[in-house]
Amino acid sequence: MSDVSEPQRRKRVDFRRYRSICQVHYNLKRKDDDMTAKPLLMPAHSLQIQAYDLQVAGHRKSEDTKYLGLLQCNNGTILKPIIKEAQKREVDFYNLLQSSTDPDVVELRKCTPQYFGCRKFTYTGYEQDYIILEDLSQRMLEPCIMDVKIGKRTWDPLATEEKIKSEESKYKQCKKEFGFCIPGFQVYKITTGKLLKYNKDYGKKLHGQGVRDALRNYLNGVATNLCRALILQFLSELWKIQKWARRQTALRLYSASLLLVYDATRLRDCSAGSNFSGQITSKGPVYKKVNAVPMTPMSMAQTTFANPPPITSPWTDALERLNHNHSFEHNYEDKLSKIKMNYRALLDQLSYDSPTPNPWGTVKVIDFAHAFFNEEDERAIDDNFREGIDNFVEIFETFLRETDDQVI
Repeated sequence: MSDVSEPQRRKRVDFRRYRSICQVHYNLKRKDDDMTAKPLLMPAHSLQIQAYDLQVAGHRKSEDTKYLGLLQCNNGTILKPIIKEAQKREVDFYNLLQSSTDPDVVELRKCTPQYFGCRKFTYTGYEQDYIILEDLSQRMLEPCIMDVKIGKRTWDPLATEEKIKSEESKYKQCKKEFGFCIPGFQVYKITTGKLLKYNKDYGKKLHGQGVRDALRNYLNGVATNLCRALILQFLSELWKIQKWARRQTALRLYSASLLLVYDATRLRDCSAGSNFSGQITSKGPVYKKVNAVPMTPMSMAQTTFANPPPITSPWTDALERLNHNHSFEHNYEDKLSKIKMNYRALLDQLSYDSPTPNPWGTVKVIDFAHAFFNEEDERAIDDNFREGIDNFVEIFETFLRETDDQVI
């Protein structure tokens, strides 16, 4: 039996009917918020921002109270300051990139970090506008990041003579030889866990074999084999960008960059214990085969006498477990730290709510402050950008061929 009396029930029904007629049929406004009682809302957590410690290229110094570098927001985005006139044009570019239906532009949109518009933020007491972009290193424990500026020509048609001379002098030999340059990168070495950073002063000295060595260093391939799985992840994205650059006629990209990102923690796991060959077929991944050694009675006898089986007992089993968990080499803290790191990575992966999470290695096109849309009568392939992409992809394809022996 209901606790609500009949007059009260009728009153409630009448109120719903009144709301339906007056608001829907007669298009009258709802009652104001201050006319209706509602529960108090809990205060929302404010966005927190800080300097982006993983920035490997671009402006970072402060002028007065301005901070010219990238900021990191606690909601998984990167904030890029809008300071110069060219950066205001970059905002227009991103807006057109989002709204355009041109097939060439739509294809490029798939190769860029997600764009979330612009907003004012206050940092170090100075308020300014920022472009809000997806943080590609989000959820990575040991993010390895490289910025590669594409093109022999890195100045746009609006550049002054002074700007042109300045750009011509930067990374001159590398740009002339490869059609790209490397302003900076950082890499966590999988053998030591140490973070190494290489800035623009290092990049300006690169040319010839040094460029390939720098890329190999970034990929954790110095004095060891490159990881085929990682190379393929990068190439799968690079081939998309290359295919787009070879046929698109809608845009000219001056001083645009490739941003390469991967997680050294995942690379360490891949290198240490996985038997994935790095080759993917229509039937799925190909795994390395483990060939068993054929044992004959004679070889078994020889092996038995040459290498007698160890004496086992509950004491030796306990000692082995003790040695594994509490290393006599005094590296227990290091082991514990790695266990925690792997555990965090596993939890993070399991709790990721996206149905299509990013791979642990990816490439995106960034920096469009000097990008221009072509008019219909001037549409042509951007050879400056295409040539740089072709040369960069060629190096990665060389790395891929080096790892052919990893495939059975």
